[in-house]
Amino acid sequence: MDKMNRIVAATDFSPRADRAVHRAAQLAAQQRAELTLLHVIPALPLEAFKHLLSETPLEIEQKLVDLAHTRLRELAASLHADTGIAASTHVSIGRVHAQINGYAQASGADLVVIGAHGEHFLQDVFLGTTASKVLDHGRHPLLIVRNTRFDPYQRILVPVDFSRPSRLALRTALAMADPASIYVLHAFEVPFEGEMLYAGVSGETVRQYRAQALNDARQQMQAFLADLAGEGAARVIEQGYAPAVIREQSQALGADLIVIGKRGETELDEELLGSVTKHVMYETTCDLLVVTPDAGR
Repeated sequence: MDKMNRIVAATDFSPRADRAVHRAAQLAAQQRAELTLLHVIPALPLEAFKHLLSETPLEIEQKLVDLAHTRLRELAASLHADTGIAASTHVSIGRVHAQINGYAQASGADLVVIGAHGEHFLQDVFLGTTASKVLDHGRHPLLIVRNTRFDPYQRILVPVDFSRPSRLALRTALAMADPASIYVLHAFEVPFEGEMLYAGVSGETVRQYRAQALNDARQQMQAFLADLAGEGAARVIEQGYAPAVIREQSQALGADLIVIGKRGETELDEELLGSVTKHVMYETTCDLLVVTPDAGR
């Protein structure tokens, strides 16, 4: 994704969603992109609600849709007054994550923006957040907003494993900001280091093995950045478990955005070791932009 032409911001009108909408408007202004505000009326609560009232189900449904349209138009007017962005609006009914992904696909969205949690925080915790479900099933870049300020991003952290999704993540970050504000992070582990120590391999041999792994990582990073015109970005190479290293470095660098690829080098890596992306989504406190391989096709 070299440039954003169409941005979709999903809102349930909660304070967290309002932050996401305002960030989407700021990005739309920065990227000169079209912005659509999307609200999904959840199907199951709607069906239960219909049975509680004396009005016909279709009347109730239409009233809720009309109310959602009104609230979206009011929100769009407020955004236009603040940012000059003229946002369009759309209301749909169904499973929230499925409707968000479906609309993004149908409208050709380059980016979907959503709050970290929706209106019902405890329900999100126990049943899985809407953002997590959108991420699992979506095929488009997803920005999960946590920051309360809407200044242009100043410090962008891009964790990489030199895979194709990592390449797309860095390309996206470079399209959003000057390379000088981008930190490219690679976390590496030394295979079988613990086993070697347990087996009695000398400390000197283990240190040499670790030094070789670090040197290999540096060479890969050099080639990776040169190939993507990212030489102006700062490079950070740390040994350790990737989710922990990303969390620690995001805090140490004061990152306000993390841009990461959805998958690692192989899908088998993710199934066996767990998703680094999911760890980052739940364990970091800044905004997170997840880029999928399909976004670069």
